Amino acid sequence: MNDTIKNSPFFPGNNDLYQAWKEKKLTNYPKDLGDLVVEISNPFSLSKGERVQILSLCAKANMAIFHIPASQRTDDPHPLLAIMAQFGIQELDKNLGAGSDGLSALSPGGSAHAPFSEYIPYRKAAIGWHTDGYYHPADHQIRTLCLYCKRPSDIGGENSLWDHEMAYIRLRDDNPDFIPTLMDTTIMTIPARMENGQVARPERTGPVFSIHPRDGHLHMRYTHRTISIRWRDDDIARPAVKALRTLFESPSPQHFRGRLEAGWGLICHNVLHTREAFHDTSEHEKRILFRARYFDRLPDA
Repeated sequence: MNDTIKNSPFFPGNNDLYQAWKEKKLTNYPKDLGDLVVEISNPFSLSKGERVQILSLCAKANMAIFHIPASQRTDDPHPLLAIMAQFGIQELDKNLGAGSDGLSALSPGGSAHAPFSEYIPYRKAAIGWHTDGYYHPADHQIRTLCLYCKRPSDIGGENSLWDHEMAYIRLRDDNPDFIPTLMDTTIMTIPARMENGQVARPERTGPVFSIHPRDGHLHMRYTHRTISIRWRDDDIARPAVKALRTLFESPSPQHFRGRLEAGWGLICHNVLHTREAFHDTSEHEKRILFRARYFDRLPDA
């Protein structure tokens, strides 16, 4: 364990540092989704003020919502990739479901890899609380998640968003002993993914919360699913896992809820999020939401 981890406010033993960080975190924390919105005049040439605003919101709440005017919307080059490039974010997760540009089209039939078409991101079904890439290896976690809406669904498709640092605060303040348990590298296992009888992705076991060894920031891997996941089953793990799952079943004033409309997008440090079920009235006018996932993180404000 290096000094960066030991000196992080998220390290279980650093109570004084944690309390100072928490006080700063909660001061002037955004009250609603509107507090997270940044209007972008030109996504291909962000102004200094727009860059500062996005970075400041992500530093405070780990997320920002942006809006691009209709006159500046285009698919080639894609505005989402252009925006992130201006922050120096480049390590795209070019997963099998993504296109050649690294973007995933979260729409029925939108997967570039046919077997993924039945996976829930490419269906109309609701998705519970989760962070992206919770099945990735420890050294390739998704640290930045971005969404951009080209065409919203006719009905439904709302998202709930929750800053994972706020979830951490709730758990640590309720019972500090839960944190070391949820940071244990044996707490949560995602079974192997099989395709045609072969292992396409091996089983992955790791923590819920972790501290990045390079910058000390908090990362969370989580899914509220009850299938395709195994929790460690012992007297220490069970209460912590129960508290974690109960947390998502109770309301919080920091749960931000809304729907991305055409030209709207999300930039975040892979915060907890959901998606409601949606429906399109025409097979020719489907919901299209683009997703970009990065292994690198936005620079600190």
